[in-house]
Amino acid sequence: MKIRKKLILMIISLTLAGTGILVGTILRIAQKEISDLVYRSIINLAKERANEIELWFEEYMTTTQSLALVMEQYKDIDTGKRRPLFNILLRAMVERHPETAAVASCWEPGALDGMDRLYANTAGTDESGRFISYWNRTAKGISLIALEDYEKPGPGDYYLIAKRTGEESLTDPFWYHIDGQDRLLTSITVPVKDGSRFVGAAIIDIDVATIQKLVQKIQPYKGSIAAVFSSGGITSGHYDPSCIGKPASETEKDTAGPYLPELMKAMQEGSEYTFTNVVPGMGKMQFFCIPFTMGKITTPWSLLIGIPSHIVNAPIYNMLLASSIIGGIMLLLIIIGAFLMARSISKPLTRMVTVLKSVGEGDLTQHLDIESKDEIGTMTTSFNMTIDNIRRLIMTIKDKAASLSRVGSTLSANMTETAAAINEITANIKNLKTQAAKQSTGVDETGTIMRKIISNINELNAAIDKQAASVSQSSSAIEEMLSNIQSVTHTLIGNAGNVKNLSNASEVGRLGLQEVAADIREIAHESEGLLEINGVMENIASQTNLLSMNAAIEAAHAGEAGKGFAVVADEIRKLAESSGEQSKTISTVLKKIKNSIDKITGSTGAVLDKFEAIDAGVQIVSQQEENIRNAMEEQNTGSKQLLEAVSQMNEITGQVKNGSREMLTGGGEVLEASQTLAAITQELTNGMNEMAVGADQINSAIIQVNEISENNKNDIDQLITEVNKFKI
Repeated sequence: MKIRKKLILMIISLTLAGTGILVGTILRIAQKEISDLVYRSIINLAKERANEIELWFEEYMTTTQSLALVMEQYKDIDTGKRRPLFNILLRAMVERHPETAAVASCWEPGALDGMDRLYANTAGTDESGRFISYWNRTAKGISLIALEDYEKPGPGDYYLIAKRTGEESLTDPFWYHIDGQDRLLTSITVPVKDGSRFVGAAIIDIDVATIQKLVQKIQPYKGSIAAVFSSGGITSGHYDPSCIGKPASETEKDTAGPYLPELMKAMQEGSEYTFTNVVPGMGKMQFFCIPFTMGKITTPWSLLIGIPSHIVNAPIYNMLLASSIIGGIMLLLIIIGAFLMARSISKPLTRMVTVLKSVGEGDLTQHLDIESKDEIGTMTTSFNMTIDNIRRLIMTIKDKAASLSRVGSTLSANMTETAAAINEITANIKNLKTQAAKQSTGVDETGTIMRKIISNINELNAAIDKQAASVSQSSSAIEEMLSNIQSVTHTLIGNAGNVKNLSNASEVGRLGLQEVAADIREIAHESEGLLEINGVMENIASQTNLLSMNAAIEAAHAGEAGKGFAVVADEIRKLAESSGEQSKTISTVLKKIKNSIDKITGSTGAVLDKFEAIDAGVQIVSQQEENIRNAMEEQNTGSKQLLEAVSQMNEITGQVKNGSREMLTGGGEVLEASQTLAAITQELTNGMNEMAVGADQINSAIIQVNEISENNKNDIDQLITEVNKFKI
């Protein structure tokens, strides 16, 4: 996979992870805050509705308290006027409060006026004569009857509760027979005291149907429902009218479901309770149970409000939608930025890889465009300088190699001519050697064929003339060979200078390439410095993470006051972790860049090795040139010795010629001259043998020089072939 794709995938992955973590964290915090805000808002709304019902009850509680307070002043009223006055007061209360079902007062025996026996079985009393007036609202109007079952324990033991506790009370709804029908009532009872002694009670009965009307008006949201329950768990108002008067444990089975026990417990304890349940026919609902009390009553009632969950969670859904849109836009922008950044990094690297591939194939005409002033731009500049130096070096090597090729060709031609001359000299020497052998044979036979000497002297003179001519020709050939050897020696000396220049040029190229390699190593060292800096960044991220942990601990010690700081500390910790991950990612990218630089260093090393091989080849050529020069010097020396031997042979030939003349003039001295000739012939034979050995040595040297020249030519051709692989 290419670096650009890796960078894009890496940045996108980190962006997705970071954005997911950030958005998830923000969404969790926002969801919690919005949920808390929505819940608080709905709870406050439920409390407002509960307060409305509470205020409604408080109005009747205040009325009952006022009634009890007036009745406590009974001693200030004439005894005979107490009952009529209180009846007038009770009737007025019913008239002024049309929502009330009845207003009553119940007194202890003889406590009001001590005249119970006189009022027995009168209006508002029974056979005991106690003041138990019960003013109720009927279809015909307001009527007075005697209070019933006031001392009977049960759901409506309003009077007994006030008598027993001496406190105000609100009873659970109970069924009471009024005007020929049973009505569901709840009673507000306030004790009437004479000092601390309980003497009676003021009572207001409220029809539960009135509470039902209040509950039906409670609908803060579309689809919401409400219900009111007494302290004993009796349904006093409900969105389903058929549930009125029934225990909540029966009516709320479908509503509360598995949460019913906790709901009943919250009603009994007077505590707030919230739960979510799927209600048949209504769907998922969020329920809020809010307790409320009236006056000094300690037994709380409860208001239950149910709101569809989709309405409760609507702000959260809106927030999630907005966050998703914003997150998507951010992600798109980051992906575009990642693509552009990856492209800016990978494009010059891709171009550099392409150029390096071409350079590896021998094309030194490539050049990188400098498009930035960062580290990549510096590396591009160094790379271009390296290619330029290599190109100049290859051009120099090409020129020197061509010069060496020309010198090798000239040397090979000269050595071919030299070999031909040596072959001719060798043939002449063999001829001379044969003649010398014949001469030696003639001298040996001189003693026995003296008569033939005179006749053969003329032939000998002719042979000597031919010998002299051959020796002169050999001397001229040797002088010409010596001249050629000197010319070859001078050529080799010039060639040595060219080889030295080539070696110096190769050394300059190698040193230049080493400087480039040093620059690349310096870049690699700088990259290691970046890795160290990145390590410092990772250490900072680690210290930040530790700082966030300490901050979280201090926030935990601070309790409620440190909750906000704890959230900040947690975000700092997550930011530190994200910085650590980003630092690791940057470290990975820097390592990959360093690996690329190492590969470039390896390629530079390979080119440097090639220059080392070229330098070694040049050294070999120089050594071979020196060997050729030494061989030619040895050949020059041998040629001089051969020339001296030929000169000596020429002198001997002159002496032979003079001797033959003397033989013509002095036959008497023939024997002595024959002996002298035999000695001279022996010397000539030895000289010829030495000349043959020298010629063989010269021939071997020429063969060796030819081989060296051929090897030199092959090395130069190979050098030219290798250099021509580079395109400059």
